[in-house]
Amino acid sequence: MKLSATNLAATFLLGLIPAACHAQEFSADVVYLAINKPDASSTGTGTSPRRSSKLYVSKDKIRLETNGITGTILLADRTEHTAVALQPKKKAYQPLGSGPSEYFRVENADDACPSWQSVAEQKIVCEKVGPEVVNGREAVKYQNKNTSQAATAAVWVDKALKFVIKWEAAGIGAELRNIKEEQQAADLFAVPSDYKIAAPQKATSKGFSKR
Repeated sequence: MKLSATNLAATFLLGLIPAACHAQEFSADVVYLAINKPDASSTGTGTSPRRSSKLYVSKDKIRLETNGITGTILLADRTEHTAVALQPKKKAYQPLGSGPSEYFRVENADDACPSWQSVAEQKIVCEKVGPEVVNGREAVKYQNKNTSQAATAAVWVDKALKFVIKWEAAGIGAELRNIKEEQQAADLFAVPSDYKIAAPQKATSKGFSKR
């Protein structure tokens, strides 16, 4: 009887492992690269790094600190389908139409086409290329066969994080480096209470800038 109880407990704990690992929280540096494309039918190779951003991921929530001139911080919640741009210098925020289509979590790193197609702003004709190593991490590469100037051409999904750790588009790409797998503070993904909604502008972005 004791053996059966022990086995049941072990089975229960093992069953919790996939759920706990399903949405690994982490932070990383986003290093942007200029991409040289030898021809239109294949993705190119990265050249010298450009400036970097900082990415924080908690389950289906994303925080991207662009570190640009304006210091804009981008927040997205995939579950709630919301996205905002924070303007720390003005203590203001602006709702956006969509989150960053380059960064998303998948159910299965070996079958990520449905996840990519669901978050993409343009139509994605997804094709699985196969396993590759990105900065020492195991990943799976996927290619968009319907590329355009605005669309992402390829993504690499980390097998452990189940999250995009590299992407390429027309003339630019990015890699996640210095990845730290650890729990993220909840307030990183919330609009500060003292922020006010920004005054409407004549022209606003529908989504996230790639940088």
